[in-house]
Amino acid sequence: MKTILKYLSVITFLALTHFSAKADDLEKISGKWMVQKENTEGQKYKQVLEFKEKTFKFWIKSPQGQTMIYAEGAAKIQKVNDLHLLLLKDIKAGESETNISAIYDDRSIVYRMGYKTMTVATNFESFRDEDPEIDIYKKVE
Repeated sequence: MKTILKYLSVITFLALTHFSAKADDLEKISGKWMVQKENTEGQKYKQVLEFKEKTFKFWIKSPQGQTMIYAEGAAKIQKVNDLHLLLLKDIKAGESETNISAIYDDRSIVYRMGYKTMTVATNFESFRDEDPEIDIYKKVE
């Protein structure tokens, strides 16, 4: 009986540390992140990512701060060996925060944390109209 209790306590401990690690990962990326970019015509714009609890918000904004694209949904972190995957699901997107609808397209994004930076690799998980790219977001909040 003592052996069974010992194994149960070890299994419980391992399960709790496994689930708390996932919560910690979401806490590590919480806040606002921004990268400034330039399109093929040389026009500058900003991409802003915000993570709060188990949700995300994403904006593409003009240099004047006007929202051009907005998206929101659920965020989850999954580890595959040494890779960290950011899984974005239940995504709604549109031209503004008030004009959005479901897009039925989940995203799997590889990311790596640095000191006040988050390197993000997008559009690798399946064929998309956009080319794959890597961006380095900086923490803004």
